[in-house]
Amino acid sequence: MEDTAVEFVPDIEDNRDKPESDQVWAEILPMTGQELRSYQRVMLNVKAGSKIAYAKAEKVVRSIMTDRVVTVHNYSDIKGVAISDGEQVYDRGEPAMIDALYAGLTEISVLKEGLRKK
Repeated sequence: MEDTAVEFVPDIEDNRDKPESDQVWAEILPMTGQELRSYQRVMLNVKAGSKIAYAKAEKVVRSIMTDRVVTVHNYSDIKGVAISDGEQVYDRGEPAMIDALYAGLTEISVLKEGLRKK
């Protein structure tokens, strides 16, 4: 069974207060339990100060953003160049946008009963 993309409006600056046609929004897919656990494990090592963990965390987050953020609408980089998918957000987007999208991915990936199964 293939997951269906969910429309998500990031909570950055005044984005959610804008008219819908002006809001930045993205189509995102739920993470697998494995992806969520990988992120959580690598972040524990980052918090512990492991230098190797920083490089691994970057790879994990890049992979999740690339695989799970399908499209992005009404968003551009600081030069005004449109950003249209998760990989571009990771490469050229603001850190606040990356964090907001990851928060959305986490929100749709964690169920009341626990993690999604894979």
